[in-house]
Amino acid sequence: MSIRIGCGSWADPEYVGVLYPKGLPANQRLRCYAEQFERVEVNSTYYATPARKVAAGWAEQTPPGFIFDVKLHREFSQSPRKTAQGDLADRLLDSMQPLIEAKKLGAFLLTLAPFFDPERHALEELDGAVEKLRPHALAVELRHRAWVDDGALAATLAYFRSRGLAWVALDMPRVKAASLLPPIDEVTHPKLAYVRLHGRNPHYLEAKTAAERHDYEYQPEDLQEIAARVRKLAARAEDVHVSVNNHAHDFAPKAALALRRLLEPPAGGTGLRPVKVDSS
Repeated sequence: MSIRIGCGSWADPEYVGVLYPKGLPANQRLRCYAEQFERVEVNSTYYATPARKVAAGWAEQTPPGFIFDVKLHREFSQSPRKTAQGDLADRLLDSMQPLIEAKKLGAFLLTLAPFFDPERHALEELDGAVEKLRPHALAVELRHRAWVDDGALAATLAYFRSRGLAWVALDMPRVKAASLLPPIDEVTHPKLAYVRLHGRNPHYLEAKTAAERHDYEYQPEDLQEIAARVRKLAARAEDVHVSVNNHAHDFAPKAALALRRLLEPPAGGTGLRPVKVDSS
């Protein structure tokens, strides 16, 4: 069993001094990032599908065993059924071929829009994307609380298990709102558990931008709680992918490094290998 921790970016200038020395050229940041972490969640693909040569560069700059989890384009978030009927998934798979060939593609990530709720939509609308992306793992983040409240959770998890989807467990502000899911840690994919940390900003709902929403620095006691959650998932899943996604200032890499230290076995380890977990 292993735990792979990472951020949703390696390029943010705010990470200079935390992940990179001052003066490091931007095109060397991924190589430097990969010396400290064993995976990254690529969020830029939410906005545009990169050229195949870009993904080839990612593969070349990272060591064996490093993996990329790749976020699906926002068109999938807005309209998963309609988008799956087009060629966007095919173009994404083609662009990611260098990662696939290098065995560096981890999972695809689908973050559904907050308006994707059980009143207006059905989870079966994801079936087209699931089929297009097979045999690659697909992790799905729901963003409407109605999928898990009032007895709905059992049916939601049953759908995930029937399609082999990885449930995305969330750490978010502990505020009851339609768009904020509570912490629910489940393993629905036969091998993969997935966790995303969005921060606990109590003013999340009033924020105007993503940076404002994620303006929260995880405290040591927060990370201790999260580490305990991750360990429990690791006892049930072959791999646990943890994305620290509070991308404001330098909060994400600081929290990711601190969480890695908490989860590192007593003998220590290097940033080039995932944290190994004793299953006994």
